[in-house]
Amino acid sequence: MPHQENAHSSIPGPSRRQFLILSGAVAAASSIGTAIPAAAAPGGGIGNLPGYPFTLGVASGDPLADSVILWTRLAPEPLAVGSGMPPKKVPVQWQVAHDEAFTRVVREGEVFALPEHNHSVRVDVRGLAPDRWYFYRFRCGPELSPVGRTRTLPAAGAQVNSFTISHASCQTWQTGYFTAYRYMAQDDIDLVLHLGDYIYEGAITAATPRGGTFVSDEVRAATNTVDQYRLRYSLYKLDPDLQAAHAAFPWAITRDDHEVTNDYAGGIDHGQKQLARRAAGYQAWWENTPTRCAPPVGADQRIYRRFTIGSLAQLDLLDSRQYRIGDNDPLVSKLGDEQEAWLIDGINSTGATWHVFAQGQQLGGVNQNSPTRNRIYRAYNDRRVYPVIFSGDLHWTLVQDALLAVPDPTSAIVGTEFIVTSITSTGDGPGDQATKDNWLKRPWIRYVDGYRGFIRTTFTPTGATATQRNVQFVTRPDAPAWDAQKFYIEAGRPGVQLV
Repeated sequence: MPHQENAHSSIPGPSRRQFLILSGAVAAASSIGTAIPAAAAPGGGIGNLPGYPFTLGVASGDPLADSVILWTRLAPEPLAVGSGMPPKKVPVQWQVAHDEAFTRVVREGEVFALPEHNHSVRVDVRGLAPDRWYFYRFRCGPELSPVGRTRTLPAAGAQVNSFTISHASCQTWQTGYFTAYRYMAQDDIDLVLHLGDYIYEGAITAATPRGGTFVSDEVRAATNTVDQYRLRYSLYKLDPDLQAAHAAFPWAITRDDHEVTNDYAGGIDHGQKQLARRAAGYQAWWENTPTRCAPPVGADQRIYRRFTIGSLAQLDLLDSRQYRIGDNDPLVSKLGDEQEAWLIDGINSTGATWHVFAQGQQLGGVNQNSPTRNRIYRAYNDRRVYPVIFSGDLHWTLVQDALLAVPDPTSAIVGTEFIVTSITSTGDGPGDQATKDNWLKRPWIRYVDGYRGFIRTTFTPTGATATQRNVQFVTRPDAPAWDAQKFYIEAGRPGVQLV
């Protein structure tokens, strides 16, 4: 039986340096692994696996005040169809503890990794204390996973002095190295938002991608079937820097288009072949993300959801692709009528200081009118709520005042949008200067940056400070990183300042 947790015995979370030192070696963890029983449960069985099963690392996500999702996937041969696993369910034990040595275990249990889910494991760990850090790990037979670090959110209405969110998007494996995640993993972050294009679905055509890495024809092929999407996720999740960032913090993940196919929309006009491809992409996405979303039903899956961070922030995570019909239809929502109504009806539903909504692609073009965006921004403005908007997709960092009526520069400022650059997509910075200059002609666009990286934002009751974190290059490993620009938003006042 698990030990009962005492909510009054909470201890501060470990520093990033401590965590990286203590969890850096899987071999070290195995020396304390006897606390998890290795016996197989009835009806299951390990058999003789062809290799170490936790090659894809561990992850956590979608935290609540008393719960978090833990994830791993058994893959001793990750770049083979079936991942080298037997076609039967396999028992996996899990533990959550206050300390990285697992001497203070608070929850533990066993689940089955199922072949129909590509032997992925998803555990909803409940009964945790709010607003604190935990460590977790898995065991399959005699093998112990790397140690992950996660946290719960502050309880609804609780006072929160500070909470840090990083957001990222767009990582093409063949274009370059995920070095930005190495720096993210070393940072002090409470939650990572990934805003889509976690994988790219097209054929890998480079003869020697990533400095000559061998990639089989089976893995190179464009993704159409669920097995092909699974292989693509395996290729990406083998990246050590991506694994490190997943192991360091909980993530909340949404999709953009490349998890299925470039620029796909709602599926109505694409026929059964495209819907079958969407179903395959959604299934593989669900199997490879630490999400509490229900599994897809065919080509449909609701993934928009809401998080409450004490009294400090409300975070709405949107799906900007699945329901899309047209970008500029005055009658049909780009988000779908149901999702748009959910977003608008939820404005100020928690009474939080900050209202954040995050999405794969911005609601409308940088210099184009968008009826969907107009309705949503007007709803926030009518309620005197000034959102902070996190977006991806563009492959540029673009920070702008959110105008009530783009492209009218005299219209009211209703919030601030941070469009984040890519992790690797489009390759090394700094980007085309003419493109940058053209964007900056718009007075509501405050900053443009063409390097790769991510944005880190710290929210406090009085203000939010964001930092653009760049890496020098991605086409070679071990790029240096630097803080390119800081931004500040005063609570209760729309508009962003460069600092």
